[in-house]
Amino acid sequence: MPKPLSSEKKLEWEEKIRKQKDSGLSIERWCNEHQIRTHTFHYWKERLSPKPLPGYLNFAELPHQKETGIVIERGHLRIRLDKYFDPLVLKQCLTLLMEIKC
Repeated sequence: MPKPLSSEKKLEWEEKIRKQKDSGLSIERWCNEHQIRTHTFHYWKERLSPKPLPGYLNFAELPHQKETGIVIERGHLRIRLDKYFDPLVLKQCLTLLMEIKC
């Protein structure tokens, strides 16, 4: 297990990794030009890159949508109405739902 990382060291290597990426040079060439051993660079790049969560904890970021309308839920039923829904359609849906016996 790696030693705890000081914030200065972390910032130093994040900056080096960013500079290499921004340079457009290969890691090997950038490291040669900056007198850094490539395996050291790869070590820090791997250490500072985000680690994926276990499969059961993965989340997907959904794009933020402004004024998406409303969602009506009951049990396993979900009705999603966009911002410009037709009130008549909502009334028809609710009428049908009221007729269903649970």
